[in-house]
Amino acid sequence: MSDPRPGAERRYQIDDEWSRAVLARRTGEAATFLAPHLRAGMRLIDCGCGPGSITIDLAQAVAPGEPIGIDLRENAVTHARTLARERGIANVAFQVANVFQLPYVDGSFDAAFACAVLQHLATPLAALKEIRRVLKPGGVVGIVDGSSPITFRYPTNQLLEAWDKLRELQREYNTGRPSDTLQLRALLREAGFVRTRASGNLATEAGPPAGSTEDTCRVAQNHLIRLHGVLGELAVAQGWATREELKQMAEALIAWGEAPDAFYARPGFTAIGWA
Repeated sequence: MSDPRPGAERRYQIDDEWSRAVLARRTGEAATFLAPHLRAGMRLIDCGCGPGSITIDLAQAVAPGEPIGIDLRENAVTHARTLARERGIANVAFQVANVFQLPYVDGSFDAAFACAVLQHLATPLAALKEIRRVLKPGGVVGIVDGSSPITFRYPTNQLLEAWDKLRELQREYNTGRPSDTLQLRALLREAGFVRTRASGNLATEAGPPAGSTEDTCRVAQNHLIRLHGVLGELAVAQGWATREELKQMAEALIAWGEAPDAFYARPGFTAIGWA
């Protein structure tokens, strides 16, 4: 498909295995902050829906309203449709589409949601303006963002710090801008939302902070997917790390995940805007 983006970011790439292991584990709990502002019958758009696990939970929250999940990745949309069928959720639809050019007329939706999308864009403001365009007057948008480059990992060492740095470098490479924490309320206001609210917490990529050996081993295994996949290949191609260094990072991740006192979390932020 064509890629009509105003930003300079490269097309977002993610390992299918990572999507299954991490993104598909996300649930409607990610939208808990938005839930009080949703009601039955709402038409909602989930931008960057991935494998659809959050969208399907949102479908139950707004039933009989019909949420629409959009994503650039055709395989993600296919997975989402399959998941909806398996769970017997009929009031939901999925479509391949671009958040910078949503295929809907002005004022098509009562609510919008975007989880871990803005952080990967070179021009998040342009995306928010497009989301604002398809919202009805008084409509609400909920944003989940993990743009902060800070990682809380214990214990740590130079290899683990180098691995965490690679993820920061990948985002800068993809977006063409520094990997800084996004100013969500300011972006929402600049996009035309008349009222805003924001909050924050600590989380992992798939859920709550990892503070048990089972959790940290799972985090380590999930990070190994990226190290052996798209991010690892990019790191070698860009000269950020050698294959030997990646091997050493992998060994350090496995050892860290099994450490009896290991802990892992990253800052996460939420924001709400009203059109």
